[in-house]
Amino acid sequence: MIRWHAVREAAMTEDLPSKQTRRPYHSPVRQRQAEATHQQILAAARSLFAQHGYAGTTIEAIAEAAGVSPKTVVAGFSSKRGVLLQVLDPAGIGSSHTEVLARLRAASDPRMRLALVARLTRDVYTESASELELLRGSGVVAPELAELSAAVERRRRQQQAQLIELLRQQGALRADRTDAEATDEVWALTSFDLYRLLVLHSGWRPERYETWLSEVLVERLLAQ
Repeated sequence: MIRWHAVREAAMTEDLPSKQTRRPYHSPVRQRQAEATHQQILAAARSLFAQHGYAGTTIEAIAEAAGVSPKTVVAGFSSKRGVLLQVLDPAGIGSSHTEVLARLRAASDPRMRLALVARLTRDVYTESASELELLRGSGVVAPELAELSAAVERRRRQQQAQLIELLRQQGALRADRTDAEATDEVWALTSFDLYRLLVLHSGWRPERYETWLSEVLVERLLAQ
Protein backbone atom coordinates (compact mmCIF):
# COMPACT_ATOMS: atom_id res chain seq x y z
CA MET A 1 0.00 0.00 0.00
CA ILE A 2 1.32 3.40 -0.99
CA ARG A 3 1.60 5.91 1.85
CA TRP A 4 0.52 9.05 0.01
CA HIS A 5 1.14 11.36 2.94
CA ALA A 6 4.77 10.23 3.03
CA VAL A 7 5.15 10.84 -0.73
CA ARG A 8 3.62 14.30 -0.34
CA GLU A 9 5.97 15.21 2.50
CA ALA A 10 8.97 14.00 0.53
CA ALA A 11 8.00 16.09 -2.50
CA MET A 12 7.50 19.19 -0.36
CA THR A 13 10.84 18.62 1.32
CA GLU A 14 12.63 18.44 -2.04
CA ASP A 15 11.36 21.94 -2.92
CA LEU A 16 12.70 23.48 0.28
CA PRO A 17 16.36 24.51 0.69
CA SER A 18 18.21 22.62 3.37
CA LYS A 19 19.57 24.40 6.45
CA GLN A 20 23.06 23.78 5.13
CA THR A 21 22.43 25.42 1.73
CA ARG A 22 20.08 28.24 2.77
CA ARG A 23 21.62 31.58 1.95
CA PRO A 24 21.49 34.48 4.39
CA TYR A 25 18.73 36.97 3.64
CA HIS A 26 19.85 40.55 3.12
CA SER A 27 17.26 43.27 2.71
CA PRO A 28 18.43 46.80 1.80
CA VAL A 29 15.21 48.16 3.30
CA ARG A 30 15.80 46.39 6.61
CA GLN A 31 19.42 47.52 6.62
CA ARG A 32 18.36 51.15 6.14
CA GLN A 33 15.78 50.78 8.89
CA ALA A 34 18.40 49.30 11.21
CA GLU A 35 20.82 52.15 10.48
CA ALA A 36 18.05 54.71 11.06
CA THR A 37 17.25 53.10 14.42
CA HIS A 38 20.95 53.08 15.27
CA GLN A 39 21.15 56.81 14.60
CA GLN A 40 17.98 57.53 16.60
CA ILE A 41 19.55 55.82 19.60
CA LEU A 42 22.85 57.69 19.22
CA ALA A 43 21.07 61.04 18.85
CA ALA A 44 18.94 60.36 21.93
CA ALA A 45 21.99 59.26 23.92
CA ARG A 46 24.01 62.32 22.89
CA SER A 47 21.22 64.62 24.09
CA LEU A 48 20.73 62.78 27.38
CA PHE A 49 24.45 62.60 28.15
CA ALA A 50 24.68 66.36 27.60
CA GLN A 51 21.68 67.06 29.84
CA HIS A 52 22.16 64.54 32.64
CA GLY A 53 25.73 63.30 32.41
CA TYR A 54 26.80 59.69 32.13
CA ALA A 55 25.73 58.57 35.60
CA GLY A 56 22.34 60.27 35.23
CA THR A 57 21.51 58.57 31.93
CA THR A 58 20.07 55.05 31.81
CA ILE A 59 19.53 52.54 29.03
CA GLU A 60 15.79 52.84 29.69
CA ALA A 61 15.90 56.63 29.27
CA ILE A 62 17.87 56.31 26.02
CA ALA A 63 15.38 53.76 24.71
CA GLU A 64 12.38 55.93 25.62
CA ALA A 65 13.90 59.03 23.99
CA ALA A 66 14.73 57.03 20.84
CA GLY A 67 11.30 55.41 20.67
CA VAL A 68 12.62 51.87 20.94
CA SER A 69 12.74 49.15 23.60
CA PRO A 70 15.67 48.79 26.05
CA LYS A 71 16.31 45.37 24.47
CA THR A 72 16.93 47.08 21.11
CA VAL A 73 19.51 49.39 22.68
CA VAL A 74 21.28 46.48 24.39
CA ALA A 75 21.19 44.40 21.18
CA GLY A 76 22.85 47.20 19.21
CA PHE A 77 25.34 48.49 21.77
CA SER A 78 25.65 45.87 24.55
CA SER A 79 25.71 48.48 27.32
CA LYS A 80 25.57 52.18 28.17
CA ARG A 81 29.37 52.19 27.89
CA GLY A 82 29.01 50.80 24.37
CA VAL A 83 26.58 53.57 23.46
CA LEU A 84 29.00 56.30 24.61
CA LEU A 85 31.90 54.61 22.80
CA GLN A 86 29.98 54.75 19.52
CA VAL A 87 28.87 58.33 20.16
CA LEU A 88 32.59 59.15 20.27
CA ASP A 89 33.51 57.13 17.17
CA PRO A 90 34.02 59.43 14.15
CA ALA A 91 33.84 56.45 11.81
CA GLY A 92 30.65 54.99 13.26
CA ILE A 93 27.54 54.07 11.28
CA GLY A 94 25.94 57.16 9.84
CA SER A 95 28.73 59.38 11.09
CA SER A 96 28.52 63.03 10.09
CA HIS A 97 32.24 62.81 9.32
CA THR A 98 31.90 60.24 6.52
CA GLU A 99 32.83 62.68 3.73
CA VAL A 100 36.00 63.92 5.44
CA LEU A 101 37.00 60.35 6.32
CA ALA A 102 36.54 59.27 2.71
CA ARG A 103 38.67 62.18 1.45
CA LEU A 104 41.33 61.38 4.04
CA ARG A 105 41.51 57.73 3.01
CA ALA A 106 41.70 58.66 -0.67
CA ALA A 107 44.26 61.47 -0.29
CA SER A 108 47.70 60.78 -1.76
CA ASP A 109 49.35 64.16 -1.10
CA PRO A 110 50.92 64.13 2.41
CA ARG A 111 50.11 67.79 3.09
CA MET A 112 46.48 67.29 2.08
CA ARG A 113 46.31 64.19 4.26
CA LEU A 114 47.53 66.12 7.31
CA ALA A 115 45.19 69.01 6.52
CA LEU A 116 42.28 66.55 6.52
CA VAL A 117 43.50 65.07 9.81
CA ALA A 118 43.33 68.58 11.27
CA ARG A 119 39.84 69.10 9.78
CA LEU A 120 38.55 65.80 11.16
CA THR A 121 40.07 66.48 14.58
CA ARG A 122 38.41 69.90 14.73
CA ASP A 123 35.02 68.55 13.59
CA VAL A 124 35.01 65.61 16.02
CA TYR A 125 35.97 67.71 19.03
CA THR A 126 33.57 70.51 18.17
CA GLU A 127 30.71 68.03 17.88
CA SER A 128 31.62 65.78 20.83
CA ALA A 129 33.15 68.19 23.35
CA SER A 130 30.44 67.61 25.94
CA GLU A 131 30.78 63.81 25.74
CA LEU A 132 34.56 64.01 25.91
CA GLU A 133 34.29 66.23 28.97
CA LEU A 134 32.50 63.33 30.65
CA LEU A 135 35.72 61.33 30.41
CA ARG A 136 37.83 63.92 32.22
CA GLY A 137 38.32 62.83 35.81
CA SER A 138 36.23 59.82 34.89
CA GLY A 139 37.97 57.55 37.38
CA VAL A 140 36.35 59.55 40.17
CA VAL A 141 32.89 59.65 38.57
CA ALA A 142 32.66 56.06 37.33
CA PRO A 143 35.37 53.40 36.95
CA GLU A 144 33.81 52.17 33.71
CA LEU A 145 34.29 55.63 32.22
CA ALA A 146 37.98 55.47 33.03
CA GLU A 147 38.13 52.20 31.09
CA LEU A 148 36.22 53.81 28.23
CA SER A 149 38.59 56.78 28.17
CA ALA A 150 41.53 54.39 27.89
CA ALA A 151 39.78 52.50 25.06
CA VAL A 152 39.14 55.74 23.15
CA GLU A 153 42.79 56.75 23.48
CA ARG A 154 44.03 53.31 22.38
CA ARG A 155 41.83 53.48 19.30
CA ARG A 156 42.99 57.01 18.53
CA ARG A 157 46.66 56.06 18.90
CA GLN A 158 46.21 53.07 16.58
CA GLN A 159 44.73 55.38 13.97
CA GLN A 160 47.66 57.77 14.30
CA ALA A 161 50.12 54.89 13.97
CA GLN A 162 48.42 53.91 10.70
CA LEU A 163 48.76 57.48 9.46
CA ILE A 164 52.47 57.51 10.24
CA GLU A 165 52.96 54.17 8.49
CA LEU A 166 51.33 55.59 5.34
CA LEU A 167 53.56 58.66 5.43
CA ARG A 168 56.63 56.44 5.88
CA GLN A 169 55.61 54.28 2.91
CA GLN A 170 55.29 57.43 0.79
CA GLY A 171 58.76 58.58 1.83
CA ALA A 172 57.16 61.75 3.22
CA LEU A 173 58.07 61.36 6.90
CA ARG A 174 61.03 63.27 8.32
CA ALA A 175 64.18 61.15 8.46
CA ASP A 176 64.97 62.23 12.02
CA ARG A 177 61.70 60.75 13.38
CA THR A 178 61.15 57.12 14.21
CA ASP A 179 57.65 55.82 13.65
CA ALA A 180 57.12 55.65 17.42
CA GLU A 181 58.27 59.24 17.93
CA ALA A 182 56.10 60.54 15.10
CA THR A 183 53.10 58.63 16.45
CA ASP A 184 53.70 60.14 19.90
CA GLU A 185 53.72 63.65 18.45
CA VAL A 186 50.61 63.38 16.27
CA TRP A 187 48.76 61.59 19.10
CA ALA A 188 49.59 64.44 21.50
CA LEU A 189 48.92 67.24 19.02
CA THR A 190 45.49 65.86 18.09
CA SER A 191 44.43 65.24 21.70
CA PHE A 192 41.20 66.61 23.13
CA ASP A 193 43.20 68.18 25.97
CA LEU A 194 45.00 70.48 23.52
CA TYR A 195 41.75 71.36 21.72
CA ARG A 196 40.19 72.06 25.12
CA LEU A 197 42.98 74.42 26.15
CA LEU A 198 43.06 76.38 22.90
CA VAL A 199 39.38 76.46 21.88
CA LEU A 200 37.30 76.02 25.03
CA HIS A 201 39.59 77.90 27.44
CA SER A 202 41.67 80.30 25.33
CA GLY A 203 38.81 81.25 23.04
CA TRP A 204 40.35 80.23 19.70
CA ARG A 205 37.84 79.82 16.90
CA PRO A 206 37.69 76.20 15.68
CA GLU A 207 38.85 77.38 12.22
CA ARG A 208 41.98 78.94 13.73
CA TYR A 209 42.68 75.74 15.66
CA GLU A 210 42.33 73.66 12.47
CA THR A 211 44.74 75.90 10.52
CA TRP A 212 47.27 75.93 13.35
CA LEU A 213 47.09 72.15 13.82
CA SER A 214 47.55 71.51 10.10
CA GLU A 215 50.63 73.77 9.98
CA VAL A 216 52.19 72.20 13.07
CA LEU A 217 51.59 68.65 11.82
CA VAL A 218 53.26 69.47 8.49
CA GLU A 219 56.21 71.14 10.23
CA ARG A 220 56.74 68.37 12.75
CA LEU A 221 56.15 65.33 10.53
CA LEU A 222 56.97 65.96 6.88
CA ALA A 223 60.33 66.06 5.19
CA GLN A 224 60.95 69.57 3.87
